[in-house]
Parts: sequence; C-alpha cells; structure tokens
Amino acid sequence: MTESVYTLLIVESPVVAGIIQNVCPSSVYVLATGGYCWQPEYDPLKHRLKAVADPEKSAIRKELKEQAQWANSVIIAADSDPAGDFITWSIATYLKKPGMKRTFLQSLSKTGIIEMLNESREFDATILETRLLKSFMIRQEWKRSRMVPDFQLSGLISIFGHAKTYRHFLDENGTLFKCSSPLNMAPDEWIPVITDASNDYYCIGKPLSTFDLLGKIVSNHLAVSYQEAQDLLQELFRTKLPFSDESLISYPRTGAKAFYSETWNHIRQQYIRFGSQNELKPVFMQEIADTNTPHESIHPINLALTPDNISGELSGSLGKLYRLIYEHTRTSITMPVKCKQAFTNQLQSGVYFYSADGRAIPESGLSLRPVYTTSDLGLLLYDLGISRPSGFGKDLDDWESRGWIVIEKDIVTPGEHVLKRFNHAESLFNKLKKLNLFTDSDTFSDIETVKRIISS
Repeated sequence: MTESVYTLLIVESPVVAGIIQNVCPSSVYVLATGGYCWQPEYDPLKHRLKAVADPEKSAIRKELKEQAQWANSVIIAADSDPAGDFITWSIATYLKKPGMKRTFLQSLSKTGIIEMLNESREFDATILETRLLKSFMIRQEWKRSRMVPDFQLSGLISIFGHAKTYRHFLDENGTLFKCSSPLNMAPDEWIPVITDASNDYYCIGKPLSTFDLLGKIVSNHLAVSYQEAQDLLQELFRTKLPFSDESLISYPRTGAKAFYSETWNHIRQQYIRFGSQNELKPVFMQEIADTNTPHESIHPINLALTPDNISGELSGSLGKLYRLIYEHTRTSITMPVKCKQAFTNQLQSGVYFYSADGRAIPESGLSLRPVYTTSDLGLLLYDLGISRPSGFGKDLDDWESRGWIVIEKDIVTPGEHVLKRFNHAESLFNKLKKLNLFTDSDTFSDIETVKRIISS
C-alpha cells in the first residue's frame, strides 16, 4: 500500500472534533471517541489492567482501525488526567501502531491547532500503563483497607485538619483578605495586623486556573452549582464567534497559574497594539509555566477581542464569563496596582495583607484567621492527587451534598464527617503524599509497599 501523507487526530469530544476539522489542514482527519471506547477493568489479584470494549462504541473502534491503517501519523489529543491517560493507553493498545504521538489541546484557533500538531511527541504506552496500574492499585488497596476513610474524604481530612499553607484570611466581620506570600500556620490561629502606610504595597494579579474560575463563576451568579460552572466554562471553550469564526479562550481544564514563555510573547505582541508595553509585567515578574505542563492558565486567545468589541456576538452568561476571564487576564499580565490599604504583622516580615476586593477597610487594626477558598482547596487536593481540574466542579457539589464540606461565599469549611476525624489528619496527609509520589513516578511500586504505607 502506498504511504499516504495523512494524519489521524483522535480527540474525545465530537463537538471539539467538528471545530478542529473546520480549521485544520486538509491532510488531517479528526475522529472523536466520545469518551471511553473501552472501559477500564483492574484485576487486583494479577495486578493487570484490561480495556474492555464498550459494545455501544463498536462503530468508532472500527473506524479507528480503518483510519489508522491509512494514516502515516496517528496523534491522540486526550486530557492529561487519569481518564485521558487511559483513553490514550487503550487506543495505543488496540491499534498497535508504531510511532504514535500524543499532544494536548490548548486552543481551537487555526494557529493553535497547527501548534498543537507540531508539538505532538511520541509516547511510551508502557509508562502510561505503569502509572495507571499504580493509580488503580492505590485506590483499590485504599478502598479495601479498614484503617482509612474514603479516599476523597481522607484528602479533605488531611487538608483541613493538618497545619497547611494559607493564602486567604477572614477578619472578625467576614471580610476576605489576601496575603502577598503564602503563610504556613495552624488552622485555628489568629494574626493581629495593623494598617501600614509607611511603604507602598501592591495587589498582585495571578493567571487563572480552573480551580480559580469555578469559584468566580458561582460567586458572580453565572451558575448555581459548580458542575454547572464547569459546563459553562467548557461551553465557552467550544464557542466560536459567528461572524469571524474565532475561538475565544484557551483550554479550560488546568491547574496551572502561569503561561508558557511563547504565550507571553504572543500576549506582548497583542497588547502593544492597543496599550503600552511598559504596562506589561517585566520578565522577572511573569509567571512562567514549565514546557512539560500539559495545559497553561486560562486566558483569551486574542486580546484584540475585547468583551465590548464582541458584545453583539456573545451575550448572556457566556458574554459575562468571557468578560470575567478577559478582565482578570489583563490584570494578571500588567503591572500590579497600588493597594488602597495594606496591613502587616510584626512577626511576618515582608508579608502584607489586603482586602480581596481591593477596597479600604475603616479599621486600622484587625485580627485575621486563615481560610480556604474553593480555589485553595482545589489546588491543595490537586497536589495530593485527590481531585483533577476536569472533575472538580462535580466533586465540590458531591462533597457538599454529602456534608463533607460547607461552602459559603466561596469559603470552604469542613463538615461534620471531616471534623470528627481531625486526629487522623497528619497520618492521612503523610500517607497520601507518599502514595502520590509513587503514582507520579515512572517506576513500578509493588503492592506490598502500598499496603505498608496505607497501614502505617
């Protein structure tokens, strides 16, 4: 058979596949799996992972096989979470085609798709299998153990009951404050602060992760639940302007709070068309994402598409969400503004506090206690391997319905099920931290090691 100059690009979403197909080169054929074509089945006795064919996806599997035979390049663009890893591994196992590549969606614009295809790299399916096996093994052994609570519940207990790093604080009147640097302290500790007008202090904006945005969407009444917030964010990602056919935002499932260096270059080029380059953060202040990070922070693809310029093409909740992302991104890429009022504590040298909404507080002296916002909780659980950006909205709603957490004005506090297990928090945190390190590594961890960690 003559080799064809043809690329098969495999994605999860049929909607995303349709958008990509319209803008990608004619030599690329996009095929959507619609989620799992195979269901994962883990055998704990033999420590084996099987991909069990979904009978309702037989037509897609057949097309996968046929198209892969004709293609001289097969690229899989699945999420970077365990579900995406399994989809990638199951397809590779099924097709058995040498040289298969993997890439990650960043943008649905024509330029973004071309960059995505160019940045695809060959992957080792055995490394993926090892990582998946360890993840299944850990969850299975954790579930079987009588010594630990539910896996996600354990994560919540370890976060709330263990002295941790805090970025947000409340005063006696319930006003939310941010601090300039994260503080490590006990969850029940109060910090006395006083107004400091002797120096200039600045409110520093950071790029948006999915964890940040979900809380902002609900707080701004654009959605009534966190799952609905996640669905709205995904809808904006899939939306293209009807007249210009342009996509609006980068990939909406990410735990990153930074941009790639190349994105900063694009941002600079776009911004100086309508603003001064001196307004942008200098290089030493820019939050730079590692190139190995699969998805950078959420941002508008084209800064020229201001919310006002496209107000006639994008209305309702989507328009308000785009404005929220646009305005926050602009704040995060430009020079920080001077705080209207800043507070300091004599024992925390170099750290200052300011109200989260930027307003001045009448009192000159306050006491602040540490709290977690939904964003803080998401990032901490992400680091522990408990929750992923792709499912965090659903997780929040589920935990709240179970009474594991209470959310009020984006502040998360532990529910009764968590509070009564605080004496186990330190132990659970250490177990989860060790197990997460095992999962992220590419080396195999035997089941006896996992059992020892869980039972320790």
